[in-house]
Amino acid sequence: MSIATKQDTGTMETTAQTHWVLPARLRSKLESHPIGKNLYITEIAFYTEQSALEKEILKNNPDYVLVYCVSGIGWYTINNKKLILKANHFAVLPRKTYFRLGVEASDQWSLYFVKFNGAIGEAMYTYLLRDKNNKNQTTPPLVGRIAQFQDIMHHLDLMDNMENLLYANFRFYSFLGTFRLTVFNYMKKGVDNIIERCILIMKQHLHDNLTLDELAKEACVSASYLSALFRQKTHYSPIQLFTSLKIQKASQLLKATKIPIKQIAEEMGYTDQYSFSRSFKQIMGTSPKKFRENK
Repeated sequence: MSIATKQDTGTMETTAQTHWVLPARLRSKLESHPIGKNLYITEIAFYTEQSALEKEILKNNPDYVLVYCVSGIGWYTINNKKLILKANHFAVLPRKTYFRLGVEASDQWSLYFVKFNGAIGEAMYTYLLRDKNNKNQTTPPLVGRIAQFQDIMHHLDLMDNMENLLYANFRFYSFLGTFRLTVFNYMKKGVDNIIERCILIMKQHLHDNLTLDELAKEACVSASYLSALFRQKTHYSPIQLFTSLKIQKASQLLKATKIPIKQIAEEMGYTDQYSFSRSFKQIMGTSPKKFRENK
């Protein structure tokens, strides 16, 4: 635990924080490490107080930046424009960009801040940057995201051990991945719960040929609403996802058993082996026969 200070018109403010910075000697080790060089954290901090915070990043900063607001109201300025960060908002910022970051003192807030770099740093930045105007983006609150962050912080504290340093950065991959997650959160209610219920229905009827109308009736919603909901949350239509689940189950049977392909096709609700093979190849990129031979 350290204390961040800010000098402003003769007054001194303090903000409690958890904070870690990558030492130069360890950065050199990571940059030459065959695995560690790909993606690594250079600075990471967690701010949580009902007080003011202001952080300045100079233009010569060589690293990419992720800012994630869990609660309260934060802000950042970039290109002379002030943008607001509300709960569940995040921003990812490019290298060598001057910006200032702060929070409103009137709100109880919780803010996560990470600087990162590496051989795939640019690719990761581009992957996370859904809005090319550098505006803040929304991410659903996920069970486990904060636990990942805390685990990363814990292992970075043991930084003199390269194994712990590598482990923390491996976890960082997963942590960043949650910000592009478009699939529903299993722990949430409402619309996500509808999708979860539909997937459960699909898994219970892999041997059938469920239609969109039948699935919507089981879920107690209209077919048009269900279709739009699935495309928004999973980027698949309900039937595409149902077919994918069938093929995944068929893949397991092909690998683990000697059941004839024709029988597997019938068990997955296909009326003929040709239709099954066509669907299988569309999803798996190879025929059922070749898939089994290459196991």
